[in-house]
Amino acid sequence: PPPSKRQKSKKELAADDGMSLWPLSERRDPAVWRALSGLSATHGAWLGRGRDASQGTYDSLRLACAWRIENPRRSARVEGGTRCMSDELDCLKRKGGVAREVWRDMMTSSTAAALEAQGKLQLRAELNEVLLLHGIPRSSLLTVLANGLNERFSGTHAGAAFGNGAYLAEDLGKADQYVDADANYDPASDLHQRLYGRSYRHPGTALHYALVCRVALGHPIRTKDAGALARSCDDPNERVFPVNVRELAPVPNVAPPMHYHSLIAEKGPGHDRYREFVIFHASDYICPEYLIAYHREN
Repeated sequence: PPPSKRQKSKKELAADDGMSLWPLSERRDPAVWRALSGLSATHGAWLGRGRDASQGTYDSLRLACAWRIENPRRSARVEGGTRCMSDELDCLKRKGGVAREVWRDMMTSSTAAALEAQGKLQLRAELNEVLLLHGIPRSSLLTVLANGLNERFSGTHAGAAFGNGAYLAEDLGKADQYVDADANYDPASDLHQRLYGRSYRHPGTALHYALVCRVALGHPIRTKDAGALARSCDDPNERVFPVNVRELAPVPNVAPPMHYHSLIAEKGPGHDRYREFVIFHASDYICPEYLIAYHREN
């Protein structure tokens, strides 16, 4: 059939899209699979609970499929953004400031260490780079794979308690609150044409998707408060959003002004189970490295 009528191969789609999705398997990629499987460890009693929780009763999550993401255009954008971040952090040090170190004992730390040991990931400590998760509904997945996370869509599928940024989590249980079910293979689906085929099949049971992202937190500000009047954990006189909820406060006593790079929402009243990490310049600081699909189970 003519090219306009026949279904394109994955190689042709990758060339057109400017990105590739490389399927991983437990047999061919055992070390990477084990590392990504570790992300499914979560507090079973917390699943399916809370204002943002999806429907259903379940107490565990299990990795079903995984892909390595290659998107040179997005990677180049993040590389440029993090170079600017590095310059700002150097400037902060020259002016007598100290970049705030991030607590690294997070639930993704062992996965990050395992991937780094395999040469499959490189996190830059000087940028406070960490591995974080972003749960995503299937209707948005292909757009984000191609174009990256976009903070301008904040609040589209859930609330935006900590400002209009891109929200990420260290715990898959939190990311799981923002997903929906992909129950069956659809050969006409643009997403499924890129993910599945004869050599990598949709299991025919409900899958849920999350992005595994390399995230540069830079110099973060921390809060336990939700809303526009949130205050810093480290200085109660410092407002997180002095102008609006689209941009973080400038770092005190630094001229010309340099804004905080990220927000860490610590556990507090009304959100006592999970921390969240919010990025307000997502295209510059967030690079999706892997896509995982998982099952909810009892």
